[in-house]
Amino acid sequence: MNKFNLKYFISKFQNLYYKIKGIPSFKKYPYTSKKGKHIIHISAFSHSNTGDLYLPVILRNLFNDFIPVKKWTNRHVFKVVTSKNVNSFNKADLIVIGGGGLFLKDTNPNDLSGWQWSCSIDMLKSIKTPIVAFAIGYNRFRGQEEFSPIFKEHINLFVEKSIFIGIRNHGSIEKIKPYLKNDHLKNKLTFQPCMTTLTSLIYPHLCDYNKKENFIAINCAFDRQSLRKNDDNILRSIARVALKLSKIAQIKFYSHVFNDEKILPFFDEIGVKYELVRLKTIEDTVKEYAKPKLVIGMRGHAQMIPFGCNTPILSIISHDKMKWFLDDIHHPEWGVDVLNPNFETQLYETAYFIYQNTSNIISQIQEEQQNLYQITKENILKIKSLIS
Repeated sequence: MNKFNLKYFISKFQNLYYKIKGIPSFKKYPYTSKKGKHIIHISAFSHSNTGDLYLPVILRNLFNDFIPVKKWTNRHVFKVVTSKNVNSFNKADLIVIGGGGLFLKDTNPNDLSGWQWSCSIDMLKSIKTPIVAFAIGYNRFRGQEEFSPIFKEHINLFVEKSIFIGIRNHGSIEKIKPYLKNDHLKNKLTFQPCMTTLTSLIYPHLCDYNKKENFIAINCAFDRQSLRKNDDNILRSIARVALKLSKIAQIKFYSHVFNDEKILPFFDEIGVKYELVRLKTIEDTVKEYAKPKLVIGMRGHAQMIPFGCNTPILSIISHDKMKWFLDDIHHPEWGVDVLNPNFETQLYETAYFIYQNTSNIISQIQEEQQNLYQITKENILKIKSLIS
C-alpha cells in the first residue's frame, strides 16, 4: 500500500470515528475521496482571533460533506501571488477564497487589489483554475475612507473570472454592486451566509439546545474603536446593563482577543460580578457559545457563531454588517445600534425579553438556520456541478 492510500484509509477511519463520537475534525482537513478534487484554499488563516481561526476549518468541513476532496492546500490571503504560485494554482482543480470580511482595505493594505487578497491584475488574469468566492463580505466600517482606485478594476475582473461569487449578506451585495460595471457582473453576486451560522447542523453533537446554562455572555470589540463609536459613554452603558442583568443571571465575558477586555475596567468600576472566559481554540469557541441562554455581542463572530449554536443573540451594532445579518434572518429586533439615543434602555429591555423567552427564540433561530442551510446546500451543489 503506497503512502497516498495509507493516508486515505487513515483519514476515512478518522472520519468514521469523528462521526460516531460527534467530534468535529477541527484541526484536520481529511482526504474525503481518493478520486476527489485538489482545492487551493485562500483564507485569512489566523491564530489570534478565534472567530477567524474557525472560518477556514468549518468551510472545509462543509465542502467535505458535499464535494469529494482529496487534498486541501493552504494559501494565506495576505501572501503576494507570484508566477510560481499561479503555476501551482493552475495544477489544482479549484480555488476557494473565503470566508470572512475580505473586502476591507486596511487589514492588509496593498496596491495589487485594494482588498485583502494580494493578487495583482496580471496574476489574476493568468489563473486558469476555476475560482469560487465563498461567504465573503464587504467589511468597510462606517465613515471609513473609500477603497483605492485599483479596487474597482480588480473586483470587476475577480467577479468576471469567478464561477461563483458567494457574499455573506445582502447588505454586502448592495454595497459591492456600485463598483461593478454591468448588470451581468452584478447578477453574479449570490447570497451565501457564513458557515459559522450553520454550526449546529455541521457539528450537531456540540450544540444541544436543551442544555443551556443560566448565564449571559457578553463580548465587545475595540478594533477601529473611533469608527465603531463605542466611546466611554457607550461602554459605561453596557456596564450598567450588565450590572442590571447580573441580578437575574450570572455574567460571563467572552474574550476573542486580549483587546476585547478593554471594557472590563468599566465593569469593575461599578462592581459588575463576572467571569472572564478567554476563547483560545476553536473547540473553546464552539462549546462556550453553545452554553449561554443569551449572548450580547459586538463582534460579528460573537453574533454568528452563537446563532449557529442555537443560542439566542442580541447584537450591539457598531458596524453595518451586524445589522445586515439580522436583516437576513428576519430579526432586526435582535440588535441595538450604538447610535440609538436610547441605547442603554433598549439594550437592557431587549436583553431581558430575549432572556425570558429562550425557548421561543431558539425555535426561531432553528427555523432561520434551516433556511440558511438550504441556501448553502443549493450553492454548493451548484459549485459541484460547475467543476464536475
